[in-house]
Amino acid sequence: MTDQPSVHTTEASTPPSSAPGATSGSWLKKGLAWALGLGLLTWLLAHTPFAQVAEAFERPDWLTWLLTLTGLLVSYVLRAARLQVVLNLEGHHKAPHRWLGVRTDALRVILMHNAAINLLPMRAGELSFPWLASRELGMPVARAVACLLWMRVQDVITLAVLGLLLWPGLPLWMRLTGFAGMAAGWLALGHWSRRWFARHAGETQASGKLASLMLKLRQALLEPEHHHPLAWLATLANWSLKLAAGACLLSAVSTAPWLTSWAGALGGELAAIVPLQGPAGFGTYEAGVWAGMAAHLPPQSTALAHAVSAALALHVCFLLCAVLAGALASVLTWANKPRLRQGTPSARLPD
Repeated sequence: MTDQPSVHTTEASTPPSSAPGATSGSWLKKGLAWALGLGLLTWLLAHTPFAQVAEAFERPDWLTWLLTLTGLLVSYVLRAARLQVVLNLEGHHKAPHRWLGVRTDALRVILMHNAAINLLPMRAGELSFPWLASRELGMPVARAVACLLWMRVQDVITLAVLGLLLWPGLPLWMRLTGFAGMAAGWLALGHWSRRWFARHAGETQASGKLASLMLKLRQALLEPEHHHPLAWLATLANWSLKLAAGACLLSAVSTAPWLTSWAGALGGELAAIVPLQGPAGFGTYEAGVWAGMAAHLPPQSTALAHAVSAALALHVCFLLCAVLAGALASVLTWANKPRLRQGTPSARLPD
């Protein structure tokens, strides 16, 4: 298939927008999400002295901050590496630049998308990905949506595998049962989806929300590049590095063992699955970190008492990295403009 430049131009020039009928229901949902996030954060901070929160930013030494920031920044590069694999960018068009072997156009999309996710409530930043992939990479919106859906499936599977492998103190039989449950769930989903498509042949994305989701999921699963081993390897490396970097900072602030802090970092990431998210994830992220650490620490321990302030320090670190990375993406976009004007998009190869 050869992508038509005119199609790209039309799609790229149309930013994502809310549905015309954006209703009071959607505003109510946003209001509930903000109330949940801010309520959780207020409740957690009510049990954490302000001096302790301030100390959380001063306690880690420069080496801990350096390790955490380096881990986060390298995780961005790994996400870009996965993106260029799952979208088969090498077979689509030439790379304008490369950095550490990773295409800068893919890195630019990842940085801007990551900033949008971190700064907008309710994970509304996810909506920016199809638009960015269309505008910056010349990808059809439908394929970008399938790619985003698949990457989120990969993320959940990878986090579940890491949790089953490394969760502190988990008995072997529970780890094996968890893996068996994941395999059974995957097979059951495949069986149920085949029956659904057999009963709903001819359905289109306009037929309803379920039909739209099922068709997007099928497109995501049938894309051969999505199953490339390098995509899985990059996903595993990304999450391993990000969780390890977060655990370093959590451990330095709370004085909890590193593996306990790792469980807290995993809990914070899994909290993103909660449908209602506050502004920039505040509240739900801290609650997830606290829950992950509380599972392994005595209720009255000093380490658990510092868990919320440690989570807040890590969360602020994430946000600052996202903003700085977004600024870097803007610089990369500006640097790439001369090549775009010279016609790099027209040099795209057939898909």
